[in-house]
Amino acid sequence: MTAALGAGAPLADVLARVWREQSRIGFLLSDPEDHDLEIRRARDVISQVDFRFRWVPHRELRGDVAELEARGIVDRRRNEAVLFRDPRDPAGRFCFLCPANIRECNPKEELVPLRLAGRDYFAGANFAWISREHFTVMAADHEDQVLSVHVFDAMLDLHARTDGRFRVVYNGAHAGATIYWHLHFQITSEAFPVEALADGREGDYPTALRRFAGGDRLRAHTYAAEWVGRDPEHHRVNVLVAGPASSPTVFVFPRDTRKSHAAAKGLIGGFEVCGDFVYSEKDKRTQFEVASAELARSLLSEIRPVGAV
Repeated sequence: MTAALGAGAPLADVLARVWREQSRIGFLLSDPEDHDLEIRRARDVISQVDFRFRWVPHRELRGDVAELEARGIVDRRRNEAVLFRDPRDPAGRFCFLCPANIRECNPKEELVPLRLAGRDYFAGANFAWISREHFTVMAADHEDQVLSVHVFDAMLDLHARTDGRFRVVYNGAHAGATIYWHLHFQITSEAFPVEALADGREGDYPTALRRFAGGDRLRAHTYAAEWVGRDPEHHRVNVLVAGPASSPTVFVFPRDTRKSHAAAKGLIGGFEVCGDFVYSEKDKRTQFEVASAELARSLLSEIRPVGAV
């Protein structure tokens, strides 16, 4: 189902309405107003950032097809023969981000059409959501999750279109993006802890970070492209666009695929590098219970790439 933007309706308001409706009809795995999400915060005395730890057990259901079918999130009657599968997916799954596949498989999902930096996209509420008003924004066409000037332009365009109310996150392949054969972003209206990092304090943050004020996407892209170009096989980036719509900040986090995981956490993606640590697995409950600034610094230091400045 495709949502109508409505004449003159601000995009942020449309997304908020869609989020509420997707919760009401049961597309989200748990109701944001009635769930057992837990949040713990820990102030880091070095960076003065309040790191956040989230316990979101409903995310463990996202791979349980039988449960998703029982809830009507995935259609039992889907025609497997018409579903597009990228041959690079080792599990042979259909692409979860192709709009045609979504329309065939996810009858409850409401897609919001977008035109970003001259290309077509759709925004859909993330049913295994992490934070409030968490959407996945996917390219209308099946194209790789490859860093380009367009990626920065699209992120800045989306941030501006929502009047700065939504943060935009890009995950590089094997640096948080597990579906790296379809270009997509994550957006949320909740502020990330790293946004509170004071100017000039990037060196105090436990993983590599560069910030570009005023939405300077050319300098941000040059920095990111130079990092990736030094080792195209292993170097990736996470990117965050946040701040006032009139003067956004572009955060670029250099990554190395050989340091994609932290021992006490697992995969470290865009939420984590922004200071938001997401736990859902039962065997990780102990780590969540001992959440602390020291743990946050340890996790981010563990994935800090060698040679990044």
